[in-house]
Amino acid sequence: MTTKFNSEIHKNIYRIEVDNYQLVELIEFKNGEFKGSLNHKVFKLNRKEKIKDSVFNKITIPSKMVQSLRFNLNIGGFENLKDCNEIENCISGLDGTTILFQTVKKDFENNAYYWELTSDYYYKQNDVELPNEVVKARRLLSKINEQFDLNKQFQNFLNRLPNGRYLYGMIIMKKGRR
Repeated sequence: MTTKFNSEIHKNIYRIEVDNYQLVELIEFKNGEFKGSLNHKVFKLNRKEKIKDSVFNKITIPSKMVQSLRFNLNIGGFENLKDCNEIENCISGLDGTTILFQTVKKDFENNAYYWELTSDYYYKQNDVELPNEVVKARRLLSKINEQFDLNKQFQNFLNRLPNGRYLYGMIIMKKGRR
């Protein structure tokens, strides 16, 4: 689902991945062109809820939008975003939604993972102030959602699936009369 970085043609790639089911990929080429996509993936399950296949959807993001998004994300500090594990009082867990912000360049890769990024619940429960880096990651995610609402796009993808059982992000969805 992801583009393999090739230093001969790519200047850099930005990725924003929601668990294992949604991926935004924004690519800048050395020749000055931009390319992007919004990818969705779910696993089709059989009646015994064993994975039998994958269902993919790829939406092309217009070049001008990719260029604008990359500019705004770069200004917002996308490339130097710290991983939650490196941040004091950043809360992480096992269940819930994990979002990855990834930058890939020649001789450089930065991965910043955040758990339940859009929720204040665990910070309030633990009486911990929201770290500045989490606020920064939220701003970056909101810049993407200003262009196309990730939740809405994923829900549209789910609505178009045929009847059956599907798995994504540790959720089993039963669609139709099965």
